[in-house]
Amino acid sequence: MRKLLVVAVFIFFGIQHSDAQVIQGTTSMNSSGDLRFGAKASLMLTDLVGKDLVDNTPAAGFQLGAAMEMPIMDEIYFAPELLFSLQGAAGGVDNVRLFYMNLPLMGKYYITDQIAAEFGPQIGILISDNFDRVFVNTNTIDVGIGFGGGYAINDEIYLQARFNYGFIKVIENVRAYNASFQVGAIYYF
Repeated sequence: MRKLLVVAVFIFFGIQHSDAQVIQGTTSMNSSGDLRFGAKASLMLTDLVGKDLVDNTPAAGFQLGAAMEMPIMDEIYFAPELLFSLQGAAGGVDNVRLFYMNLPLMGKYYITDQIAAEFGPQIGILISDNFDRVFVNTNTIDVGIGFGGGYAINDEIYLQARFNYGFIKVIENVRAYNASFQVGAIYYF
């Protein structure tokens, strides 16, 4: 698990040192068409959803991390992020708190110079949780899909809304999957 996290970090930040050709002529707010890096912060409404759950409600969470935007062609960008996320659910027997390192691998399409649609997979690695290990075993990997959009206020500030849904059970032998809605911003350097 730690090897996967280290590889993801090197891939994410190693791209800045590559000698890849930069594509020019984009029509988005990033008018130079260059590779961009930024910091991201989001507030989240998270929940565990599935047939085996009773009496749980959404819980507040957050994300902090890094974002990148790399032009592919014209209005299409590859936009991965590396995020520390607090997720979980409230209510029921206990409040569930799950701490993930998430790697969304989003594609971004600028519909106009300022409005973009986003879609792509997300890989999450569970760092910690608040379960008692005697009774509950959690899966350390989460894989899901995300979709949403954003609005570029200017070259530096990008507002974003996204929904993510996981496909791997959070708790072994229980049909409970991560789901979250997030609203946040990216500040590009």
